[in-house]
Amino acid sequence: MTTFNFLKNKYGVELLMDVGTYKEIPHYIFENSLHNADFYEIIFFTKGNGYLELDQQKIKIANNTIIFISPFQKRKWFVNKLKIDCYFLFFQDSFLSNFFSDKLFLFRLQYFYNKTNSLSIKVNDSFLLQLQNVFKELLCEIKSFQSNSEHIIRALLYFILIKLNRAYADCYRLSAETENNTIAFLFKQLLQNEIGNNQNINYYSRKLGISRVTLNKYVKSQFGITVSEMINEYTLFEIKSHLLYSNLNINEIAFLLNYSEANHLTRFFKNNTGISPKEFRNAYQNGSSIT
Repeated sequence: MTTFNFLKNKYGVELLMDVGTYKEIPHYIFENSLHNADFYEIIFFTKGNGYLELDQQKIKIANNTIIFISPFQKRKWFVNKLKIDCYFLFFQDSFLSNFFSDKLFLFRLQYFYNKTNSLSIKVNDSFLLQLQNVFKELLCEIKSFQSNSEHIIRALLYFILIKLNRAYADCYRLSAETENNTIAFLFKQLLQNEIGNNQNINYYSRKLGISRVTLNKYVKSQFGITVSEMINEYTLFEIKSHLLYSNLNINEIAFLLNYSEANHLTRFFKNNTGISPKEFRNAYQNGSSIT
């Protein structure tokens, strides 16, 4: 699988973000070969067609569709490139985290690292036009880069990300709050980083120094699901990812995810999907698209 790296010196100075239209970034890989990238991507389709397989989601790409991609998410595109018109917004975590004191900011955004809802929204023309105007300001600032340009660029990027978070939260009836409930976002960060090694609720509550009851209260308030449900979602995601994008057998996947026996993993998977891991893998390999 090919991994694409962020081009830090595209504009002659090191800048960990980029913005532009498809005409300005014509080499973006809209291909159906499996690939990923080491940076955050938000793609705004003014004209779209076909669909995207993003990890375990199949996302239809219509006009006014916005797609959110976190670093290293695996994807395949099934589109007609000649009929696409879009804007790209790319950035690396450190562009924001090295400047803002809040290291959890990107985990506070509902559309990144979301295992429950679609990683896309459809917006109206006026909202997309508002964002396009900000893109133009961003691109102008980048192309006429000055000593204080990074401050303006970060401010505009921050504005876009928060506006998108409100739109995404409204679309899926989630909390758009990003300033409070730090416990919930710390838990989300821990899950993203450690779910492959531990699926035990007590482990996470101990790491956060709070009780299971308190952790559940914060998580339920922010994400609308219980701690157990969120752990199950992330665990299921990990299993599916190995089944779809690796050649590991069930025993090897079970060992990798710290299951004492492979049949425990199989039982968990079947209880949550209705089919066995083998049936899931065979269906995909035989041409059944993920949904």
